[in-house]
Amino acid sequence: MKIVADENIPLLAEFFNDVCQSNVHALPGRDMTRADLTDADILLVRSITQVNEQLLQGTQVKFVGTCTIGTDHVDMEYLSKQGIRFHSAPGCNAQAVVEYVMSSLLTLAERRQRPWQQLSVGIVGAGNVGRRLFNTLKALQVNVCAYDPNIEGFDSQQQAESVWQQDVVTLHTPITRSGEFQTHHLVDAQRLKSMKPNACLINSCRGAVIDNQALLSHLKSQPKFLAVLDVWEQEPAPTDELIRACLLATPHIAGYSLDGKYQGTAMIYEALCEFLALPVCTNLEQLAPPAPLRNITVSSDADMPFLFRKALRSSYDVRDDHFRMLSLLGLDDVAKASAFDKLRKQYPMRRELNSLSISSHRILQPDWLQAMGITLKG
Repeated sequence: MKIVADENIPLLAEFFNDVCQSNVHALPGRDMTRADLTDADILLVRSITQVNEQLLQGTQVKFVGTCTIGTDHVDMEYLSKQGIRFHSAPGCNAQAVVEYVMSSLLTLAERRQRPWQQLSVGIVGAGNVGRRLFNTLKALQVNVCAYDPNIEGFDSQQQAESVWQQDVVTLHTPITRSGEFQTHHLVDAQRLKSMKPNACLINSCRGAVIDNQALLSHLKSQPKFLAVLDVWEQEPAPTDELIRACLLATPHIAGYSLDGKYQGTAMIYEALCEFLALPVCTNLEQLAPPAPLRNITVSSDADMPFLFRKALRSSYDVRDDHFRMLSLLGLDDVAKASAFDKLRKQYPMRRELNSLSISSHRILQPDWLQAMGITLKG
């Protein structure tokens, strides 16, 4: 049995060597071709590999797993017709994306000179990520609303209208190109004009949910309007002009926490074991390394806004990724695409907040920290 996998999937050997007697072949996910799969039985990918008839026709692949939440890069209808089993990893990196959005809110609040908890937030899409973000912001007492036409409780006309009128609008939808609620260019010139002139738009789902050219024009005409982009229509080579126009620009890493990536691999490993009727012999707890920063000790007079900001940024600071992204400026498209993928491939270790504990003799409003998964001691 042979497995072909994206080289950026972590713990490939640790999880899958025993399944196929070490016959695991790791390749760049963006460059996979049918020739790479002619004798493969199993294909494991992340979000950048287009899995369709062009890739799979004539191969013996019988199981496809994507170690990601999204599935828009997979032609599931074709897989179903060919009798190929498919599994994704829904929710694996939801917490990482929540922390990306929260770190972006801190940066935005500093730019606006406003407390972050006074920013109203509209969430478009209430799936695994959107729902978790909604619940987190509610627990943090932020004025938040969400809209998703496909999820009961978030599908009212009032929600559909109000979600776009908040200080911050953050997108968490799949990409769909047909149907009543298609999301391709969901945010176009007309939608942008309907938003607050000083709003901030965050996109960490799929680049084409926003008409990037329309966004660039809007940013030029509305200097108080801000954008935070982790995904791009022209990925992996977004234009210098759009990168420079963003408050924060990052290379498709919102969900790139070590915890999220490990969890995605573990979920696909367990699905493959079930498909092959094999026992699950490896678990994530055996493999996850200790976090570089595990505890913060603070004085008894530390106030909660300070403590929350320091805790979040000690775990993840989106500005680090923004400055790494700026290294792409001035490169031609070929060099830029290569550099973009290199930023993802060589992404530094990032642990989620549930690996962090805080020690103090006095904590005010501990629900703020607990809502983000931080352990309190003392």
